[in-house]
Amino acid sequence: MTERDGPGSKPGAAESVRSLRARARLADVARLADVGIATVDRVLNERGNVSPATARKVIEAARQLALPRTLPMPYRRGLRVEVVMARRETPFSERLSAAFLRVASTLDRSVIVQRNFVDEAKPREAAEHMLATHADALILYGQEDVAIVDAVTRLTSNGVPVVTMVSDLPTSPRLAYVGIDHYGAGRSAAFFMARMVRRAGPVIVLTHSYAYRAHAQRVSGFRDGLADYNPTIPIAGIVEGRDQQMQTEQMMLELLRKPGDEVAGIYNTGGANRAVERAITAVGLANKIVFIGHELTVHSARMLSAGVMTLAIDQNPEQQARKAIDVLLRRFGYSTGPAESSDVPYTIFSPENVPPGSDGKPS
Repeated sequence: MTERDGPGSKPGAAESVRSLRARARLADVARLADVGIATVDRVLNERGNVSPATARKVIEAARQLALPRTLPMPYRRGLRVEVVMARRETPFSERLSAAFLRVASTLDRSVIVQRNFVDEAKPREAAEHMLATHADALILYGQEDVAIVDAVTRLTSNGVPVVTMVSDLPTSPRLAYVGIDHYGAGRSAAFFMARMVRRAGPVIVLTHSYAYRAHAQRVSGFRDGLADYNPTIPIAGIVEGRDQQMQTEQMMLELLRKPGDEVAGIYNTGGANRAVERAITAVGLANKIVFIGHELTVHSARMLSAGVMTLAIDQNPEQQARKAIDVLLRRFGYSTGPAESSDVPYTIFSPENVPPGSDGKPS
């Protein structure tokens, strides 16, 4: 039984309702553009006989009202998207930057994607860079600093939408956040740590910086998860190493050599996995403790293959890049249909599922 054949329905009733709703949406566009409904219909259905200036007014009104349809190609203005990343030097940032290059190569030529790096140690300068943008929209991977949140607020009020990725800024009026559930990732690390430690002893938590909500959430999730899954495992220390390799290695060595029970595990929320590797090798614990880190890079893949790292939680930067771009394409009328979820699943890698060639060795 179809909707039009249902009890109490007249043939074509459902179609009439849909037609009325569609016409009501066209009327909204017509009022905003200060034109007639017939003109809106001609522009959106590309029937011609409309001046370019009037067509642009109609298209802009349709964009502002987020009309759920793909807007005509001849009237699309060029779209410039700037990707602002606060970390250039990490293998993850390199992967993310490369992901945006690949996504950009698949887009319409009217869409330009620019990538820029700012100094994460100078958030005010990063905010000034954002405010000086000539782009139509921003995609931001940055820390939760007052200056940056204020910049997002000012950009949004000026009609420049901002999408946050990797680490969210929920206190800002950003258009959307694209990324993984970092708290859940921390709890997942705790689950495996609780089940996989082979002997009694404390664990160490290493993080990049609490200035990034993502890292604070991972640490919080790990602590809560460990308390739930195995409260007998103590945390010997939480180290904020800012991914400085030499500095982090020294901090880790101090904790590893501290008198008391031998460390049973390490959870690293950041990118200094090589510093952890050097530290545990120096004290003779390589391949003997549970080491859970983040991101599948050439270094973590090698460590997994060698048995030095137990698990790596990867946040799929390729998916983040594509979804962040998709959010903005929909916002500017380049795509239609129901909005996809901006949530990105994380993938857990062990020595058994490292993709061939990820460790730098020929596959």
